[in-house]
Amino acid sequence: MASDFSAPKLSGPKTSTVIRRIGYEAGQNLRLITAGVAVFIILLLGASFWVSKKGQEADEAVAHTVHNGRLISVVQSQLQDAEIGQRGYLLTGDPFYLEPYDKAVGAISASIEGLASGVSDNRRQDGNIAVLRSLTTQKLSELRQTVERRRAGDEAAAVSVLRNGQGKVLMDGVRDVLERMRTEEESLMTVRANQARRAGFVLEMMVIGLALLTALMGVIAVRATLRRARSAEASRDELLQQLDRKLLAIMAADIVGYSRMMESDEAQTLTRLKEMRDRIDPIIASHSGSIVTTAGDSVLVAFASALSAIDCAVEIQGAMAADNDELPEEQHLMFRIGINVGDVIVQDGDVFGDTVNVAARLEPMADPGGICISRAVRDHIRKQRHLSFDDLGFLKVKNIAHPVSAFRVRFDPKVQVVEALS
Repeated sequence: MASDFSAPKLSGPKTSTVIRRIGYEAGQNLRLITAGVAVFIILLLGASFWVSKKGQEADEAVAHTVHNGRLISVVQSQLQDAEIGQRGYLLTGDPFYLEPYDKAVGAISASIEGLASGVSDNRRQDGNIAVLRSLTTQKLSELRQTVERRRAGDEAAAVSVLRNGQGKVLMDGVRDVLERMRTEEESLMTVRANQARRAGFVLEMMVIGLALLTALMGVIAVRATLRRARSAEASRDELLQQLDRKLLAIMAADIVGYSRMMESDEAQTLTRLKEMRDRIDPIIASHSGSIVTTAGDSVLVAFASALSAIDCAVEIQGAMAADNDELPEEQHLMFRIGINVGDVIVQDGDVFGDTVNVAARLEPMADPGGICISRAVRDHIRKQRHLSFDDLGFLKVKNIAHPVSAFRVRFDPKVQVVEALS
């Protein structure tokens, strides 16, 4: 922010103010001690709630681990049922043995997905789930292959597949990975149980610490009355010297669809962004605007008057429209601009206050290539510039307590840029 936002100078005797402040601080001692006790009780209750919550989380973690263990057993049982049914059918040819086989094969995928969901809170299980899915797919393929050959009457080929040992190797692999998953879940349960025990110890330490802290607060409150009074006065004077309130017009501008353009062609978008800044920065300077902040696709500018802000906004939109006419549509850059005027706090080169917040909230209400202003701005410029306005009514905007009266500015960016400045 430009250095012309200077802080006011304070002068005048302060002795009476300091005396009043000392009296006030002395009266606050008892209140501070009482407040300290209240804070101690609140913190103690909060700590108790926290420890209780941790204990509940530990219980839930144990139940969650038990549930995951049951899911592991279900997956193992289903694979075993499928294998037993396959072998019975291969040896006897009786379709009766295919009932448990078909039931297990139909349910195994859902069971594995349920298990994957159950262990999703433990990233170390991701690898085990991946291996389990792969082994299960291969095992089911081996089971289906033998059953289909037996159904086709090729009993020898089916038994040959069974005897080559591949199925046993796959099943042993499934058992191993399920055992690793069970061990991991039990280890996680142990860790969470230890955390719950530590939470109880932490509560005890917090009670002792808070008791000591409360006593210390009482001592500090009694000894620090005069120092606090003088420090408060010094801090007040310093703060008032740093802050400056001014009536300023704030312009918030943001590029439409910037994220989409960056995703489509980052290099081209950055090039266009630089060209755009090279184009609009001199326009801002020509209207005595001060750039407060920039964040890639957005810019916040302060002006001494609403007239300067609207003139700058109209000229920027006209310049952008002219540039876009010479480029393919996918390279077009368009601003939405919001403008508000009011009391602004200027501190360390930045601006704060509802005036700034309202300008930022008005910006999304503008059309691409358009301008949205507050009623205060409209009242400042309506008799000074050849512009028309669409009344949007009183709008409820985020983080602003009262509805904001907003207007869209109607102008032809190819023509109005000159007339607006006349």
